[in-house]
Amino acid sequence: MSSQDLKDDDYTLVEGAAWFTVKKFAIRIHATDEGVVVDIFKDPLEDGFDDPLASTYAFDDECEKGEVK
Repeated sequence: MSSQDLKDDDYTLVEGAAWFTVKKFAIRIHATDEGVVVDIFKDPLEDGFDDPLASTYAFDDECEKGEVK
């Protein structure tokens, strides 16, 4: 896996998923058929991957144009 430094900016995920390292967290963002999922793990180099510390998701239909939720 390659590593790239990112500055605070807007980015578009062009493939289905990406890993981000923030402090000592490993963050996985991935697209699904119905929306997007974000899982947060402890640093994998310390303990390997276990269950996520936190996880959230959003459905595509929650983000339809012209719709305010």
